[in-house]
Amino acid sequence: MLRRGGAPVTERGARRVAAATVAAAALVWVVAAQRSQGVARDEVVYMRAGSNYAAWWIDAVRGVPGARTARRIEAVFGGRPGGSANPEHPPLMKTLFGFSERLFHDRLGWMSELTAYRFPTAVMAALLVALIVSFAGRVWGWTTGAVAGALALLMPRTLFHAGLAAFDLPVMTLWVATLYCYWRALAARRWCVALAVAFGCALATKHNALMLPAVVAPHYAYVAWRRHRHIRGLWRLRPSIWGALAVGGPLVLFASWPHLWVDPIGHAAEWIGFHLRHVHYNYEYLGRNWNAPPFPWHVPLVTTALVVPVATLAAAVIGAVALAARARAGNAADADRAPALLLSLSAAVAIGPFVLRTTPIFGAEKHWMPAFATLAVFAAVGVRAAALAAARAAWPAATRRHGAAVAAVAIAVVAAAAVETVDAHPYALSHYNALAGGAPGGADLGMNRQFWGYAARGVLSVLAERAAARNRWRVYTHDAQPAWPVYARAGLIPPKLRDSGRELPGIRASDFALVIHELHFNRHDYMVWKTYGTVQPIYVLRTDGVPIVSVYERP
Repeated sequence: MLRRGGAPVTERGARRVAAATVAAAALVWVVAAQRSQGVARDEVVYMRAGSNYAAWWIDAVRGVPGARTARRIEAVFGGRPGGSANPEHPPLMKTLFGFSERLFHDRLGWMSELTAYRFPTAVMAALLVALIVSFAGRVWGWTTGAVAGALALLMPRTLFHAGLAAFDLPVMTLWVATLYCYWRALAARRWCVALAVAFGCALATKHNALMLPAVVAPHYAYVAWRRHRHIRGLWRLRPSIWGALAVGGPLVLFASWPHLWVDPIGHAAEWIGFHLRHVHYNYEYLGRNWNAPPFPWHVPLVTTALVVPVATLAAAVIGAVALAARARAGNAADADRAPALLLSLSAAVAIGPFVLRTTPIFGAEKHWMPAFATLAVFAAVGVRAAALAAARAAWPAATRRHGAAVAAVAIAVVAAAAVETVDAHPYALSHYNALAGGAPGGADLGMNRQFWGYAARGVLSVLAERAAARNRWRVYTHDAQPAWPVYARAGLIPPKLRDSGRELPGIRASDFALVIHELHFNRHDYMVWKTYGTVQPIYVLRTDGVPIVSVYERP
């Protein structure tokens, strides 16, 4: 590869080009893809809270009287958990959602309201790709890095969460950023500052980040022992890393969350306590509705095996075996900092709480998505290992063909993941991979159909057309009720197509009814049938033949 003027591009330059290219493609793709995604129930809460947070910061910076009082801070950031201020989740991404909507929609008019709210998550997706390209590229080569970055986003569930104004993709990104900065800090002390910022931002995004020290601690101990072969290696290695995690990160969290300014210890305890005692929502798994522990210990393992593209899974297994073999033979890449061990610990810690049988499972893979980054990197390593092994067996002397073999296998694996991801969109939560038999196989296995009510987006045009033709405007919106005003503002439904209320009173007051299919929602079909006197929907939204939303009309 050459620079302008004919000078060769350095390895660092190639890595930067690869990271920038894949990240830019990721940003464009996520922004385009989210346009067809429905509004998830939780997004509505985060968008509203984010707008209030952004308005408060503007008032506080401008010195508006009363803005920085404890009473005003509590009104904007506090209140009861589950309330409109959303104090049970840290503020970073919500604040970015609010500022993004103000800038790109209200002021500049470059984006729709919904796209502007979601844009910070898309940026986080691009950053995730860039981090993975850089991390894997530094250790295993820039081609491997580029493949890893692509595979990280070419998973149906990853792309889905990248298109929401929510926290699961951002905390995955900041989890990876924290580990990347830690890994760099092992070689250069100056990276401890970046580590503190990354960890603080992760804490300020979602409580998952509290588990990150459990990744770093055993890895740090291993590296210290490997270098020094003595217990003193623990404080000789890089003690400033622990200052960054124990002091720097929490300070970033504190600075970003005015709610903590009022009562740091009390509000932090409320935040952590809320999630330790989190309600167990309904979730279907292997044909049974689960809403109380003990849960099956294998939920995260089986779910991951059925939602990640099979080609990526197979390549990741090959990569893991290859990395283990290299470590055993003593020729692992960057053995001094053990990046493969770090990624393995990351996946184990991300998944670990969900094998305990007591941790809520209702969000499935969104809660352990940092493990998907490990799968992507291992898959990229596996692509190269498998291709080189096959090429060396077929053409032992023709080394020029080895690179072509790597490129061919990489293209095949990336293309397979891309096809599956595109096919699943925009109903990725209903999609399962070839091991399950696709979406129909997942339904037959009794895997969770969906959650958050987002799929209602797919029936809005049918509903609006039918309502206009009948001049009937009251709709039982079921689990899409929180998103209904957002759809109206986006012009996806007429403003007079109104929600009729909740549960049975709402059905009785309605002209049309939506039923968003989940196992624990079956009773809503029965309520509609009894109230309307018919079991026949006028339209059923399907993905690969699997019903996900039914629309009923009162005769």
